[in-house]
Amino acid sequence: MTSLLTPTGSAPQAAPSPARAATAVELLRKAPPWTGIAVLVVAMFVYMSATNEFFLTYANLNNVMRGAVVPLLLAIGTTYVITIGMIDLSLASLMALNTVILLGFMDAGLPVPVAVCAVIACSAVLGGLGNGLFIAKFQMSFMVVTLGTMSVFKAIAQLRTDGNSVQLYDRDGFDFVVWLGDGSVGPISVPVALALILLVGSMLLMKFTTLGRSLLAIGGNPEAARIAGIPVERVQMAAFALNGVFVGIAGVVMAGRIQAASPTIGAGMELEVIAAVLLGGSSFMGGNSTFVGTFIGVLFVSLLANVLNLMEVQMFWQGMVTGLVLIVAVGIDRMRSRGRT
Repeated sequence: MTSLLTPTGSAPQAAPSPARAATAVELLRKAPPWTGIAVLVVAMFVYMSATNEFFLTYANLNNVMRGAVVPLLLAIGTTYVITIGMIDLSLASLMALNTVILLGFMDAGLPVPVAVCAVIACSAVLGGLGNGLFIAKFQMSFMVVTLGTMSVFKAIAQLRTDGNSVQLYDRDGFDFVVWLGDGSVGPISVPVALALILLVGSMLLMKFTTLGRSLLAIGGNPEAARIAGIPVERVQMAAFALNGVFVGIAGVVMAGRIQAASPTIGAGMELEVIAAVLLGGSSFMGGNSTFVGTFIGVLFVSLLANVLNLMEVQMFWQGMVTGLVLIVAVGIDRMRSRGRT
């Protein structure tokens, strides 16, 4: 009788089942595109909780969440633009300009709530017309247009303030802006709650409205969308206008947080925001975006900055890390795109 044992006396190891391997690969393909970055966020959280006594304190976690509000607002707007296969490099400059526009409206005597709404409306117009019109109607490169408006917005803000920050805390009614940017209702942070409500609203808009479906269709194939009867140019302008709305809200929140109008605030933040959106699973090529992933991507970037601060890493190195994260995010997006083809 032939022995069922190997010469060493142990039972033979069964070869991995091709069916099981195929199933594992299929599960990975079906997993949300933000799965990997979510695992990294959890791993980072667990590691820092075990190794740093200050990480889990209320003060630190509250600082992380409040610090993530402005990037999250900018990232929500960026997600709309990336959905149609474009990016906006002018958003940080427009946010800084919005703080200066708020200063102008307040100095003109507008009631603060009205001034806030006017800032958001101006930002939507500047985003929709200043960028969207040239890109959609005149078929200009979004890189060229947004690079140009980045310089224009920055110059206007600097001209109005002579390149200096202007304190706003002594303006009548400014407490409302401070409340929006840094206030609380009991244990609930107002800016955090505002950002999360707007995030959920954007998720619903993208999933259940004609505009959301049109954005996805245009990002997937603009010509096919045009043949299907979708007004491509108007929807593209709407995407940039929506982005402008969120940049306007971010500008108001930032002004309330720093209690000043600054022509230089947020410089370089556009790279951090784009990296977060790409890491979250939205495709740089358009047609595939996720607001859940955007939230997780922003959380990862904010946590990473907090971890580097707690580890006392110099700011210069933090800038290098942000740049590397952006490169990795684009690389991951390229790999995902190849996997879908």
